[in-house]
Amino acid sequence: MAAIQTADPRLTEVVGDLLATLRGFIRKHHISHDEYRRAVGFMMETAAKGEIPLLFDVFLEATVDQVDSAGRAGTETSVEGPFYAPNAPLMKSPCTLPHRTNEPGDVLILTGTLRSVDGEPLGAAILDMWQSDAQGVYSHFNIPEERAPWNLRARVVADQNGRFEVQTWVPSPYQVPKDGPTGALLKGIGRHAWRPAHLHLRITHDTCETLTTQLFFTGDPWIDSDVVGAVKQSLIVTLDKHEDWADLQKRGFDKPYYAVSYDFTLPRLMRKAA
Repeated sequence: MAAIQTADPRLTEVVGDLLATLRGFIRKHHISHDEYRRAVGFMMETAAKGEIPLLFDVFLEATVDQVDSAGRAGTETSVEGPFYAPNAPLMKSPCTLPHRTNEPGDVLILTGTLRSVDGEPLGAAILDMWQSDAQGVYSHFNIPEERAPWNLRARVVADQNGRFEVQTWVPSPYQVPKDGPTGALLKGIGRHAWRPAHLHLRITHDTCETLTTQLFFTGDPWIDSDVVGAVKQSLIVTLDKHEDWADLQKRGFDKPYYAVSYDFTLPRLMRKAA
């Protein structure tokens, strides 16, 4: 006799509620069989194009982030997005992210301190950082890895006082891929495909909850209409332009650079009672 499988209570509840919601949606909008088949075809095309993560990230991830982070202390979270790559090179602060010779765009120096919500500096915390370049493209995805391995990606170890300093380049706004079904859907409902320029950060420490967030920049033309809906006011920073010649010479720069300082705070891990 075959073993009886025990249902997962959480899965049973969630799937049951999802089906009830979708069936109610079909009834409410009088979805025809032709519309249903078109929806099935859209999902099949999305899967065939490898865009399921993109579709879900564009339309749903920001809501998941809002629900999952409700009541969380410390720096606000934001979406991870589809362009994260694990196991980036490990570097010690201060450092410069891996980059190409003559990396395009303006230099950006990001500094700050990593602390717990109770104010303790998080020595040796790891700041996992990734971003688009000045043309709005990502290594491992839009830039062939053999041409630019780990371009503008690294895991940066903070010093014993939780401080970090990272030299990178100012990222650019970009459009999410729009030549596939996700882009067709955005066009069909009258939405643009632009994301404002941003830095991705994932901060870890043994005593704290992981923080996944982004930093955005004042003045960006898409800051108020991010296609993903991931912008939060507390995560918007101002690029401070530095053009003092003595400072530039000291740093070995031949043109002005930009700087941003931002301190991140992480909630402590909940300890289980003995």
